[in-house]
Amino acid sequence: MSLDEKNNIDQISPVSSISNDAPNTTNTTTTTTTDITALDNLQVLPKILQEGILFVASGPALLLQAAQPGLKNRLNQTNPTITTASTSTTPSLADELTTTLHATLSYIACLVFGTGEEKEALLGRLRLSQPPFPIPASSAATSDPNTQLWLLATLYATATDFYQRIYGRVDYRTAERGYAEFTLLLKHLDSAVPFPAATLWPASRTDFWRYWDDQVEHLSVSGDAHKFAHDLAHNTALPRWVGFMKPFMRVVTVEMLPVRIREAYGLKSTAGTRGLYRATMGFSVAVYPALPKSVRAYPVKYYLDEVKRVLGS
Repeated sequence: MSLDEKNNIDQISPVSSISNDAPNTTNTTTTTTTDITALDNLQVLPKILQEGILFVASGPALLLQAAQPGLKNRLNQTNPTITTASTSTTPSLADELTTTLHATLSYIACLVFGTGEEKEALLGRLRLSQPPFPIPASSAATSDPNTQLWLLATLYATATDFYQRIYGRVDYRTAERGYAEFTLLLKHLDSAVPFPAATLWPASRTDFWRYWDDQVEHLSVSGDAHKFAHDLAHNTALPRWVGFMKPFMRVVTVEMLPVRIREAYGLKSTAGTRGLYRATMGFSVAVYPALPKSVRAYPVKYYLDEVKRVLGS
């Protein structure tokens, strides 16, 4: 089962409105208090995001991001020194997407799992345009709203998909609340720093999947996306735990990607990959939930510790 079959996993109707959950952002002092209170009251996102195994799904998320139409053109527009013939194009794509992913996951980890003081410190740094993990202002991954929106969409879709593969389909209220809380998280980020994707984020889950289907239909795996996939697979400058999980991440990526995108990347679903995928998921379903929380949450702790280290420096 892959992400293009998500309707078989989740056919839940959307909430009619989430506006009552959103903070008033007209006053900075009031907003800070409201942000922290609302973030402390999250119910579903902490349960989902505390599962470190969800980061295995970052592989398909990154490849889906790299296949977004027009990404190369936006990179060239925001980085005019890069030409079509330049060999630096591929490193720029890899650097932008992986750096933005790292920063986004770190901020989400802090805003969901950090203490009140850590959340307030992060939001304060963002309001002062002093992000813990700076990304070039010209980066298409952050300055272009459509690129930013698609990045967030891939994170939401792959994480919730993979979570349900392990723990089973969530019930109506849980799915609705989870989407509302993710939307609320984006609104809080938007209150701290200009965040175009927050205003473009689909208001309901039905709207989200309409957007998702349209985007997947128009994805195109360019030569730069191919090079990005190669660089990602051979990147050694990754956290140790990522290197350990790489074999599992590869088969999960192969089996989770929509068939058309998988084939465009030249990835093959073979008896070997399907067997390893079934073994991985069998372990995940039968053994992973029984592991100590400290083990399951290690990737989340890694990102949270990264934020704490920078905020404390």
